[in-house]
Amino acid sequence: MTDDLGIDIPIIRQMGAEILEIRDSGVKVKMPLAPNINHVGMMYAGSLFTLAEFPAGIVFMKRLDTSKVVPIVAEVNIRYRRPALTDIYADFQFEDEIFARLQAEALEKGKASFKHAQELTDESGEVVAVSEARYVIIKAP
Repeated sequence: MTDDLGIDIPIIRQMGAEILEIRDSGVKVKMPLAPNINHVGMMYAGSLFTLAEFPAGIVFMKRLDTSKVVPIVAEVNIRYRRPALTDIYADFQFEDEIFARLQAEALEKGKASFKHAQELTDESGEVVAVSEARYVIIKAP
């Protein structure tokens, strides 16, 4: 997967993840069922976890001055609610003001922390998993 920001993570590319839309404060992504099918014919839990984790970084890289601060994921919790039997979607949306606040706090205090909840949905809109991630913004080395 290579996006408009030049982010290239080979394993995510191998999973077939697609960025469907990048907005100023959000991103819509898709994880295809194939090649992510597990041994019982549903999407592999690790692929769902990846879909819950990577998209926020795309938005953070777009909105933060990465010459000054760096976004990293500190924690992700995921609850699998039902089998994922189709392509799966996530539409990450952040409040526009969060980026300036996180960057300013990281520059002043050395780091800033932010939590975000996310739903992963199948092609019919059913929620297959919910996640909560904690991201940390630190001063660039």
